[in-house]
Amino acid sequence: MSKKLNRKFIMHRRSKTALIVSAALIALAILHITGLLIPVEDAGRSMLAPFARITNILGTMLSRRFEKHDSLTQCEEKVTDLEHSLTGISVDYVRLRSLEEENAVLRKTLGYVQEKGYDAVMAHIISRSVDPLQSTFMIDRGASDGLEIGMASIIEDGVYIGKITTIHQRTAIVTLTSDPSSRVAISLSGQHRLIGLVEGKGNGTALATLIPQQESLHENDILVTSGTEEKIPANLIVGMVNKVLGLPTDPFKIATIEPLISPNYLEEVAILLPKALRPNQ
Repeated sequence: MSKKLNRKFIMHRRSKTALIVSAALIALAILHITGLLIPVEDAGRSMLAPFARITNILGTMLSRRFEKHDSLTQCEEKVTDLEHSLTGISVDYVRLRSLEEENAVLRKTLGYVQEKGYDAVMAHIISRSVDPLQSTFMIDRGASDGLEIGMASIIEDGVYIGKITTIHQRTAIVTLTSDPSSRVAISLSGQHRLIGLVEGKGNGTALATLIPQQESLHENDILVTSGTEEKIPANLIVGMVNKVLGLPTDPFKIATIEPLISPNYLEEVAILLPKALRPNQ
C-alpha cells in the first residue's frame, strides 16, 4: 500500500515540476519576444565574453598548430619528391655524359680511320680482364667479321691498344700492351725505322727494350709502331717515354712507357684489317 502511495507521489511531483519548467520556458520566450530580457541577456553576454575570447584563442592556436603540422608534413613530402627527382636527373646526366664521351671517342676513331684510308671493323668490348697476370679484353667481333690473329686494335687518333691473340667466329680476345705476353716493334715518331720493342710488364705498365745505346731517346718522346709486323701498320701511337733507364756502358737502353689512354674505360675499339686491304704507305 505504501509503495503505491510513494509512486503516486513521485509521479505527481514530476508532473508538477514539468509544468513549472514549461511555464518558465514559455514566460522566458514571451519576455524575449517582448524585449524585456534584453538587459539581462546583455549582462549575461558581458559576463561570458572573457570565457568566449579564451575559447576562441585556444581554438585558433589549436587550428594553427594542426595547420602548421600539416604544412610541415607536406613540405617534407615535397622535399622527398624533389630529392628523388634530383637523383633521377643526376643519373640521367651521368648517362648522357657517358654517351656523349663514348660518341666523341667513336667519332674521333672513325675520323682517323677514314682520314688514313684504313679498312676497319668497329667492335664493342663485352668483357675485360685487367690484373697483374693478364691484361686482355673480349670484343663482339670475330672470324665471321673478317678478323684475324695479329690485327691491331686502336682508339681515337691511332692510339695502339693491343693486338688480337685469340679468334672465334663471333668474338675475339685482344691482348693489351701491358700484358706480360705482349710484344710490339716500335720506332720513334717521325723516324720510320725499327729501334726496339715495347714489352708488357703487367699492372698496366710496359717497358721499351732492346734499344741500342747509340739511339737518342729522351723523356716525353713518343713511340709508335714500326710497321715491320705484317698486320700492324706503322705510326700507331704506343706510348710516351716516362723515364730512360740503364748505364752508358750497357749495350741497350730501357725506358718506362706511359700509355696515353687507359684501357679500363674503353667501350669500343677499331680493329684494322689486313695489310693487303690498306692503302700504300
